[in-house]
Amino acid sequence: MGKSFPRLHVFLGAGGVGKTTLSASFAISMAQAGKNVGLISIDPAKRLQTALGTTSITEEGTIIPLENSKGQLRASVLHIGDSLMRWVEEKGLSQEKKDNLLKNPYFSALSNKMATAIDTLAAIRVAEWLEQYPDTEELVIDTAPGIHAIDFIAKPEKVSLFLDSKIIDWVKWFVGSANEKQSFVARAFKSGAKKIIDGLALVGGRNFIVNFGEFLILLDEVFVTALERIKIAQKWLNTPSTQIFIVTAIREDAIFIAKEIQRILVNLGIKPKYAIINKTFPEHLRIDTNLLQFIQGHSFIEEKEKLFANYLKSYLDTQAKISKELSFAKISIVEIPIASGLDGEQELRFSDLSSLGDIIQQKTGSI
Repeated sequence: MGKSFPRLHVFLGAGGVGKTTLSASFAISMAQAGKNVGLISIDPAKRLQTALGTTSITEEGTIIPLENSKGQLRASVLHIGDSLMRWVEEKGLSQEKKDNLLKNPYFSALSNKMATAIDTLAAIRVAEWLEQYPDTEELVIDTAPGIHAIDFIAKPEKVSLFLDSKIIDWVKWFVGSANEKQSFVARAFKSGAKKIIDGLALVGGRNFIVNFGEFLILLDEVFVTALERIKIAQKWLNTPSTQIFIVTAIREDAIFIAKEIQRILVNLGIKPKYAIINKTFPEHLRIDTNLLQFIQGHSFIEEKEKLFANYLKSYLDTQAKISKELSFAKISIVEIPIASGLDGEQELRFSDLSSLGDIIQQKTGSI
């Protein structure tokens, strides 16, 4: 690890607001400008692959070919099962231990079924990125849609406390104690676990404790490394250079989620720097005299003209409301105008994506 962290950029927001497209655009723009950029999607829907026009983005990281680029972009779509298996492999467990781990019901649940753990465990993967690709200069994180994506920022501390807790030691001791001769001091020290272990056994049965204990023992070294990585991620998230973007669109539900994310972040002692309003009505058209007269007009030749004028007025009113409601916490507003090149193309073009990213860079001083 170098003396300083690369810059970290985290995109949060509701579903369908263009968050993944914007995070990809931002990453492409920085790579085109000559930076070595990493892009991690922790969205289980894997929208990043669609945004980049490819189906071959791996969990470990795939270089995205960019024409005439001065830098490099490497993208990854997080899959907890693949991450866990790689973390196990790097510890060099014997084949017998790996076989036992694969058969353990808790490992199977964590790696295959606990989709909600993605946001919580993503911080481990983010810190690992620096070990894999130490030349990274900028790392962009595309989170899952909705409020629960805040777990990426809020939960690392809770995971850290769990992995470092006495209950972990107690369960591992309970499972291993039958085959170990323990000193009087050790038995006396750990006898305080008996009531808790008994309580867990009442809830889930002895097999619950044994399977869970074996799971913890087999992953002991993995947990130690995970704990170290979580601490690195916590420190990284709290560096002054970290940028948190709250993305919203011209929709009432999207603004509600954006405001809730903003409120939770503030309660956590984190002040997001920017709110990105996607697909806004271009500023130069909002002040166009002819358009304003059309919207405010009362004599329309056809009914469809009136409907269109009412739609434009409603869109502009909602846009103004969103800007006002988000700006109360001294957050900077970044407007991304409707991009006909993106909305009209069946396949996204890197030139169009890069132009969107350029807007974000210019308006946030990220260049």
